[in-house]
Amino acid sequence: MDLSVLNHLHLVACGHGTRDPRGQSALAALVEEIGRHAGVPVHGCSVDVQEPEVGDVVAGLSPDASGVIVPLLLSTGFHTRVDLKRAAHRFPAPGDGEPEHEVLVADPLGPSVRLARLQARRLREAGWEPGEEHVVMGVAGSSVLSGRSDAETQRDYLSQVLEVPVSLGYGASAAPEIGEAVAAARAEGARRVAISSYLLAPGTFYDRLLEAGADRVSPPLLVEDDAEGTGVVADLAVSRAAECAHRFLEGTQR
Repeated sequence: MDLSVLNHLHLVACGHGTRDPRGQSALAALVEEIGRHAGVPVHGCSVDVQEPEVGDVVAGLSPDASGVIVPLLLSTGFHTRVDLKRAAHRFPAPGDGEPEHEVLVADPLGPSVRLARLQARRLREAGWEPGEEHVVMGVAGSSVLSGRSDAETQRDYLSQVLEVPVSLGYGASAAPEIGEAVAAARAEGARRVAISSYLLAPGTFYDRLLEAGADRVSPPLLVEDDAEGTGVVADLAVSRAAECAHRFLEGTQR
């Protein structure tokens, strides 16, 4: 992927936001790594809970260039379909005689085979071995149908990487709830159950996975002092930004 397309764009990396200091630290490290991978300055922000808020960041951008908001989110949902598009519309109008630019919203990070490989690594780091435990993939959840479809696709990717069946459980907004998914696996004969966390960082939803009654819960995708794992997610985020920018340029050149 040619990253030079990002050289003259505003790059805005937007996470969900969390009050958990560990999650805040993990996302800040990710934003820094995205800047290193992209080779351009990156504006970090959140869609909820934390400041700066994405709409305020976009409103403060210079109108002399277009921009891309990269959702540091794992699937399609209300934030990507509504909140980030609203934030993009807060991009300031150009002055008299200046060319018009716009802010675009890239695709979320997932579904992604690369993330599934990182999930598998986290699960093995937590002590999981094939054949010992049924795997439930723990997802934050979404009320948006396409978000649930993304989660199902990611579950299939993880199952292919692990080469074992994987079921799905949600932290909120969808069924089955993660505790119900763990209980269902036991009811179907699983003696031990492991949760593969499909979450970026520690926070409220990770706490729900820890409380779901599983025998083992893998860490989130972003782990402190794991530069390699952070680099995988950062590289994916930069790829999403570049893909979005290329699509925009192709559209303007038709």
